[in-house]
Amino acid sequence: MHSKRWMCGLLLVFVLAACGTNATPTSTPAAATSAAPTPASDTNTSDSVDRSKLAEELHVFAWGEYIPEEVVAAFEHEYNVKVTVDTYSSNEEMAAKVRAGSSGYDIVQPSDYMVALLAEGGYLAEINPANIPNLHNIDPANMGLYYDPDNKYSVPYLWGTTGIAFDTTAVEPAPDSWAILFDPAKLEPYKNRTSMLNDEREVIGAALRYLGKDQNSADAADLAAAKALLTAQKPLLAKYNSDNVYQDLASGEIILAQAWSGDTGLAMIDNPNIGWVIPKEGGVIWQDNLAILKETPNQYTAETFINFLLRPEIGAQIAEFTGYLTPNTAAAPLVSDQLKQIYQIIQPDAATRQRLDWLRKGANATAFSDVWAQVKSN
Repeated sequence: MHSKRWMCGLLLVFVLAACGTNATPTSTPAAATSAAPTPASDTNTSDSVDRSKLAEELHVFAWGEYIPEEVVAAFEHEYNVKVTVDTYSSNEEMAAKVRAGSSGYDIVQPSDYMVALLAEGGYLAEINPANIPNLHNIDPANMGLYYDPDNKYSVPYLWGTTGIAFDTTAVEPAPDSWAILFDPAKLEPYKNRTSMLNDEREVIGAALRYLGKDQNSADAADLAAAKALLTAQKPLLAKYNSDNVYQDLASGEIILAQAWSGDTGLAMIDNPNIGWVIPKEGGVIWQDNLAILKETPNQYTAETFINFLLRPEIGAQIAEFTGYLTPNTAAAPLVSDQLKQIYQIIQPDAATRQRLDWLRKGANATAFSDVWAQVKSN
């Protein structure tokens, strides 16, 4: 779900991973000793793509800063297809535009549960795997998941977890529970220096976790309790923010945050005092995907673009740019040493994974939106 990159001057620093452990970094990761790959700039005409079938343009609706500009430029150069990338900051924002019809987009990047919702609604095209031979680069563990068991509608792109990021010099003792964010007495010392994601499923899900409920529960009583908890929490927050959490943490503006693992790792690069924890009550595991809209007249071109993104060197560059964990097993060995070190800090071990669960499509998906609207409007 999720994006962002970290820049130092004019140099892109290759960063982080996706996933959470309870480990807290004690020093800045060593400088990378291997450079990240860059996409080939020479036109490749030896592949099996039928260029006569390619459209002149392709329109992608993606999470913010999730596809490197250099990757887009390389694809445009190789295939002579103009690619336009527009961005969104939540699954619900993207889905609203898709459901309205005539969106003008060919490819979207829904997270797991949203793949299921859009496929059920008839908005996604069935993918032709013959046009995406690089699918063999994807780890089988990232395929066939609950939201698309046969991968008819989606191709894994990046994955990660959701937990708590905190400044180890300012938040003491180190948190191990969602209570740090939802118990007013525990949160009060960090008033106006705390943020939650601007994401209805993530925020409500965390509240439900703290209350001992299923994070996907749409039960009216459970959601009412979550709403009351979030309403009491809101005056103590600095903001709801999904767009630049890593910058807030790195700068010290925010010292406690519900965060995605990738943003946390990025912040660690610039601020070695940032710690990471998957709370004892549990957190979220998620996977963002590439999907093709059923309304597109350019499915073959969309599949060609997806196949390009699954090349090992391209997958590695995407991982470096975003900081999230790649499902591309051919790309993983190509990432920088610095990125591999960050992976070791925030990637979940087997015990942590037992406390992670997916946000799932529910029978009453609008119930979360209703609660979120009420909390935000108070």
